[in-house]
Amino acid sequence: MRARQVSVRRGSDSVGQAGRPGAADRRGIGFVEMVRRANAPLPPEHSVTFRIATAVAVLTGILSCAAVGEVSVSSAVFASVGTVAGMVFSYLTRVKPWQWVKILLAVAVLGIFASFVLQILGAAQVGQLSSIEVPLAGLFTWVQLIHSFDVPARRDLLFSLAAAGALVTLGAAQAVSVGFLAYVAVWLGACLVGLGCSWRSMTGGVGPIALGSIATTGLVVVLAGAGFLVLLPAPRATQLITLPASLTSYLPLRDPGGITGTGDQSTEPAQAGKASGATGVGGYLGFATELDIAVRGALGDEVIMRVRADRPGYFLGMTYDTWDGQNWKRSPPTARIVQLTTGSPFDVSSVLSSFAQAQGQMDGGMVPGLYGDELGSGPANIQTFYVAQPIANLLFATPDPTEVYFPEHSLIVGGDDSMRSTIAMTPGTVYTVVSTDTAVAPSVLAKARPLQSSQIPAALGPDLELPPGRYERVAALARQIVTAARATTTYEKVTALEAWMGRNVRYSTDIPPLLAGQDAVNQFLFGSRVGYCEQISTSLAVMLRTLGVPTREAIGYVPGPFDPLSDLYEIQARDAHAWVQVWFPEVGWQNFDPTAQVPLAPPDPGAVLLSDLGHAIANLPWAPIGGGLGAIATGAFVALAVRRRRRRPTGWVGRVTAELERRGAAAGLRRWPTETLGEYASRLGTFDRWRAGPTATAPLRAASALLERAAYGYYEPDAGTRAFVEDVVRGLHPARGSRRRSPRRRLTTA
Repeated sequence: MRARQVSVRRGSDSVGQAGRPGAADRRGIGFVEMVRRANAPLPPEHSVTFRIATAVAVLTGILSCAAVGEVSVSSAVFASVGTVAGMVFSYLTRVKPWQWVKILLAVAVLGIFASFVLQILGAAQVGQLSSIEVPLAGLFTWVQLIHSFDVPARRDLLFSLAAAGALVTLGAAQAVSVGFLAYVAVWLGACLVGLGCSWRSMTGGVGPIALGSIATTGLVVVLAGAGFLVLLPAPRATQLITLPASLTSYLPLRDPGGITGTGDQSTEPAQAGKASGATGVGGYLGFATELDIAVRGALGDEVIMRVRADRPGYFLGMTYDTWDGQNWKRSPPTARIVQLTTGSPFDVSSVLSSFAQAQGQMDGGMVPGLYGDELGSGPANIQTFYVAQPIANLLFATPDPTEVYFPEHSLIVGGDDSMRSTIAMTPGTVYTVVSTDTAVAPSVLAKARPLQSSQIPAALGPDLELPPGRYERVAALARQIVTAARATTTYEKVTALEAWMGRNVRYSTDIPPLLAGQDAVNQFLFGSRVGYCEQISTSLAVMLRTLGVPTREAIGYVPGPFDPLSDLYEIQARDAHAWVQVWFPEVGWQNFDPTAQVPLAPPDPGAVLLSDLGHAIANLPWAPIGGGLGAIATGAFVALAVRRRRRRPTGWVGRVTAELERRGAAAGLRRWPTETLGEYASRLGTFDRWRAGPTATAPLRAASALLERAAYGYYEPDAGTRAFVEDVVRGLHPARGSRRRSPRRRLTTA
């Protein structure tokens, strides 16, 4: 009895395998056969799809490199058109390739490699990292074009897919926008389709590929990549390689020592904004030689530049030292600027050190070693700036820059740590600045005692000047605040004034215009006490000057939103900012900002992604979403109920047959899909699975015959016949443990 059962199962196995083409090949194919099939031409049902997917992947790789500037647009267009033509030619000649074409292609490849080696040797002398990536991207592009004319077999198309992945990787290394993910998505989809075609044809499968499996695989890859991204640490740059710098245009400026505008005529000197025209915050379209506090304006959210930095901070553009009541201006810079002509990388640390020594000369004396060994240079902060909009010819950086990588032969350095280019800063310009973190801890700054006026260096005179006869009330307010706080050191005075502002002023960009002749500081402190970064920082600077503390106004940018996919800070126009720099003996200028909070460390990409995801989920309109999900669930429930109702057996024959199958399944004997009712009844009667034994199964054949006759023989059974069949079916009660004695798998191998 059991031997017969096994033979039935084996027979059904063979039938099932024969009904699935390619299944036996999948089990029996070996490595040698796999290699042979990889070198064989593709079958017609997969060849076109595989080639189209490969061509899409290659085109995506070429265009991705063109999007980031590693391949010129003209070269990308030519290579794309040539690749499509090569794929068509290769398809038409796949059965019998032209041998002379192979010889020409081999010669072309050798020429491309020779050109690449020459470019690398030239780039090694320059030392630029980007000068190596560009030839590499060009090499892969032209090799792809040449190779597309000879791809008769699977392995050739797989090589093209791999090379396309290398192109996308090269493009991603220089990508500065999340939009690059579109190229990655298209390349990934094309690769999944191509690999699916390759695997299906190599294993002997026929027919179209399973799009559901490809979609599932793609989802797994995306989720795995997202999980890997969440675990990535914060990025860090390194000085072991030459840092990136590049130009998209070369437009010399007429006044290299000045500050240029950002309009169509980039050689025009930058001017302060006007109340009647479009302005930015504080009255400057970009950064100008004058900062008019009387002008009101608003900034947009367009991306000005993107920054990759080891540590975010205040990206300084320039400073102002002269205040007249409404405007900040710069002192004549002739004695405080130096033009370096050494070429990239520029060593600016020596120039800034000479400026610092000039400012540190004092007629009086300070106790040497006041700070002991607590002063010192911090770790290097490497920042790479990617210019996205036309900007002034300022090179932004965190304080105390030491080295600048800028692709020009000259660079202007100012005594206030500002740096200016002698050419226009156009979109696509890239430069890198290495700064030294010299921010001093509050505990160290607190040791600095205020200096007498005779002890302050003469070079700091402009940083103490105020219009005469205007700020008696401001001086009285400042003394009252520091006295109430019992502040005696410079640091204590600064923090006391900041704390008072935090309690008594309100930040807002919606403030009324300043009247003609009205003093901005008096109006702010004794009027509305409402303003934004420029009113607040200017008032703090004026109060500190009334206390004899050298102070100047600094403008630049604060870090914008962090993009965890590109590891870049997107600095928008609204991130323009003004703050205060205070001078400390033996320390130099230190930043103080009563309005903005600047992060001290770069965030982890994973933490930003999770935070953004949490905010996005929290901000979703849950009421309509809940209603929509409820409607979908209700519809699915109704559809399932209708489907079940349609599947219910109709008529007397259907109900009795369903009951017979249910009782047989309870005994561990399920009906096979190809099994007739008579065959199933015969199998039910041959096994001792029933509580009543042979008594229950003896009339089963007769009952099944009556059921088949009623179902297919146009026979309407009478009441007695129906009662007999129903009694036979109801008499089938599975014996205890019958299910365990017959595994279900033996009944489902059809």
